[in-house]
Amino acid sequence: MFQQINERSNSETTYQVATTVLKAFNLLEYIASHQPIHPPALCKALGLTRANLHRLLFTLSTLGYIEKTAEGYQLSLKLFHLGSRVPLTEQLKEAAKVQMVELQKVAQENISLTTLYQDTVISIEEVQSSHTVVLNPQATTSYPVNACSSGKLLLSTFEENELKRYMHQVQFVQKTEKTIMDKKEFAQHITMAAQNGYALDIHEFDNHLSSVAAPIVNRQQKVIAAIVISGPSMRLSEKRLNELIPPLKQAADTISRRMGYTKE
Repeated sequence: MFQQINERSNSETTYQVATTVLKAFNLLEYIASHQPIHPPALCKALGLTRANLHRLLFTLSTLGYIEKTAEGYQLSLKLFHLGSRVPLTEQLKEAAKVQMVELQKVAQENISLTTLYQDTVISIEEVQSSHTVVLNPQATTSYPVNACSSGKLLLSTFEENELKRYMHQVQFVQKTEKTIMDKKEFAQHITMAAQNGYALDIHEFDNHLSSVAAPIVNRQQKVIAAIVISGPSMRLSEKRLNELIPPLKQAADTISRRMGYTKE
């Protein structure tokens, strides 16, 4: 969530944070981490009045940043398109494009490129599976950090104190019975991901979905993204996931080198 602070633009003028804008962005962030979500839950979580909340929801819906479904409010693809214009995102997508297509030919499943924003993992690019049965729909572009394979990797190069601060503040979201909700247990998975060079998600985000992710590293030895193979568990068994780890790691290594990473 955004913190309300005052910023001095020069030595004579102090501007106050626009509270309505602050509330709108807090609302967007909360929806991103808990979508789809109904208004009563938003009122309770954000401390907004019913009238205030509905004014914000109406405004954001009119502008096209959120949309209402039978299950509740969720982010629209307009926000995804805005985020995709970030320079680093464009550089990542360009570096990963060929490898994602080649990996999809091998895996025959969805290939995603993901990054971390606060407590949310965002998919910024995807190569769709050619299979008829695809359980992770294209509209799904964000995941709770604790409920996907990417999240474990994207935190794996945090400094010890940085990770402690992050784990203290992060809000975990439960998607299935297998979602990791214990922060100590999740920290252990982060350590394992760093040691193994990959991470698995078996029914942690969806009861019928599995994935395996490998890290993309920059020249500062920091994980800046993850490349992910995901699909229905009826095809992506643990055995199949393990078979796909070598080509996945090879693709991640190639993309990392294009982002400036060199092995010590």
